[in-house]
Amino acid sequence: MDKNSDINKYILQKCIKRNIVNKKEKYAPEIDFVFAVSGAAALGKTAFCKNLERYLNDRRINTLHIPLDGFLLDRKTRQDRKLSGYNPESTDMPLLIETMKELIYDAREINLPLYDHRTGKHSGFKLICPGQVIILDGIMSLHYEIRERFTNFNIFLYSDDLVMRGLRLLVDMEERGYSVFEALSHSDEEFASYNKWIYHQIFFANLRISVGKQRELSV
Repeated sequence: MDKNSDINKYILQKCIKRNIVNKKEKYAPEIDFVFAVSGAAALGKTAFCKNLERYLNDRRINTLHIPLDGFLLDRKTRQDRKLSGYNPESTDMPLLIETMKELIYDAREINLPLYDHRTGKHSGFKLICPGQVIILDGIMSLHYEIRERFTNFNIFLYSDDLVMRGLRLLVDMEERGYSVFEALSHSDEEFASYNKWIYHQIFFANLRISVGKQRELSV
């Protein structure tokens, strides 16, 4: 199976329509699925999530994409504390948890914080309403404090080491404004942090998606 459309169809037919996972006890009545989408930076998680959101909404399944980057500490703070973005301490976890409780348990509107990767700073808020399907997009979506409380279907994007390093370098330079030297300078450290903090999440995934060097997807 390959391509986003085939994977989206698989998720719709095999997961949502068959209702293969139970709602968590504290979910608000109108919420059925909370997907986690995690994996290394630059593998295309956000593009995948937006595509899935459009696909499900087009089929009248009220779906909401929630990027979790807005809960990151700003870049200067992380640098001052020598924190990789993969380290859970780089995320305001108490705020993330409380915000998700409001959205998922209480079905309340939330002010979702936004983060600009080019500047490394926060860029305001976006008002969000709950949906039948909620897609949590980000490396902390499968952190144990989030998956144990909120998610009932977990997706992990992965690739081989060379592809992950190459795509991360491209994103750091093209989207985050790094020079090639800046991107290279923390490549090894970031890769080690990914292996320490994130890779084990693959064992909690209901669906594992392989990413190729052109960001082609397959399961």
